[in-house]
Amino acid sequence: MSRIRSALALVALGLFAIPGHAQTTPAVSTIVAFSLSNPIGNLVQGADGALYGVASPATSVSGGAIYRTTVDGSDVRTLYQLKADDALSPAGGLVLASDGLLYGTTKFGRAGELNGTGAIFKIAASGSGFSIIHRFALSTGSNQELNPVNADGAYPEAELVEGADGYLYGVARTGGPNGTGTIFKISRDGTDFKLLHSFAAVTSSSTSGITVTLDGAAPTGPLVAGADNFFYGTASQGGANGRGVVFRIAFDGTGFQVLHVFSATTADATTGLLENADGATPLGGLLDGGDGFLYGMTSQGGADGNGVIFAIPADGSTFAVLHSFTGANGARPVAELMVASSGKLYGVTSTGGVNSSGTATTLGTIFSIDRAGTNFSSLYSFDGKQGSLPSSKLLETAPGVFVGLAANAGNCGYGTAFRFSLAGDTVTGNVRCGQKKNSYDTGGGSAGLAVLLLFAGLGLMRRRTA
Repeated sequence: MSRIRSALALVALGLFAIPGHAQTTPAVSTIVAFSLSNPIGNLVQGADGALYGVASPATSVSGGAIYRTTVDGSDVRTLYQLKADDALSPAGGLVLASDGLLYGTTKFGRAGELNGTGAIFKIAASGSGFSIIHRFALSTGSNQELNPVNADGAYPEAELVEGADGYLYGVARTGGPNGTGTIFKISRDGTDFKLLHSFAAVTSSSTSGITVTLDGAAPTGPLVAGADNFFYGTASQGGANGRGVVFRIAFDGTGFQVLHVFSATTADATTGLLENADGATPLGGLLDGGDGFLYGMTSQGGADGNGVIFAIPADGSTFAVLHSFTGANGARPVAELMVASSGKLYGVTSTGGVNSSGTATTLGTIFSIDRAGTNFSSLYSFDGKQGSLPSSKLLETAPGVFVGLAANAGNCGYGTAFRFSLAGDTVTGNVRCGQKKNSYDTGGGSAGLAVLLLFAGLGLMRRRTA
């Protein structure tokens, strides 16, 4: 399941924008309040300064949407509505490639294609030229955990990354000959697809509650390119203890190596949370800090079972936990970290936090931390008004100003694109839930997301769920 659905499972455990009044504390405001679709994946900033992303359908009437918004929410446009014969449910964000086009993935195939396993698409920033450049092979069976088996991967849920060779590289959460996921590359025109690595077969029993493999399983975070001609990534499951791994692989697919195996967990007698020393279940990818270290987070494990922030050098020779989340200062991070212009690391947790009265909440946080692991600061706890379940990597659009995505709540109930300002200034944004604020424009114009999702997707067949 997607990182958002994974986070939810863990928990179950006006268009014209104007600046607000300056405040003395950091503030979050809504850029876009989503309706009838949930924002998913990471945002990417285009050459025009606008933000581009994808939304996955919250109902069965739509295949999902690709959208564009200005950083203040003053102009929101649906660039393309996925049709029944395209593919369903974009699950990772977009990548802006060197050819100026946007590339992304969907988790499922065409509507009604019961053994469909996802697709890769491209589209111009104007909303023109949408096309499917690769369809993952139909599943031919399933493994012992009922995950699909096929030739090249299934259910891709992470953003693609462009290599120095102009190829796009990515991961699929399941599929491949063992049903445990794959790493692949593809040319931008889709004519050359190559399977770089298939994760190993499951060796644990189907009733064990964990997925044990030789080298990892279920990669859900994007790859990151190192300066040493290796890609680095995480697998959320697998490894000797079934709690995930950190790995690297050369650009040509050789030299796959597990750099760290997350340790076994034990359930806390009181909370039931899974605890260990180094974290477990990394759902997001890694950040190359540019200082010889890779930084990442786990969604479980750590001293309190709420996940950790960690650092590991490119050769995997050491591993350091920089911070263990307590719940009050955040819990269950599912996205990647980022390095701000200040040099500090910033990120979000999908749950946890404390409200203004000091009561613990479960709506998510924004935090910062030095790369040495010092000066951790919980900067903001979501209250639902500006969204909840923050699940994307933050993007710094100006010094001290960040944008991200929350997968739930907000003014329209389906999540938000939000803006976080250290200086405390805010924007009004588009919080009209798609109602009569924009006019429909078939050329990728400015119809509200809710309107397009409602009408363009009518009659879509029931989509599959993982």
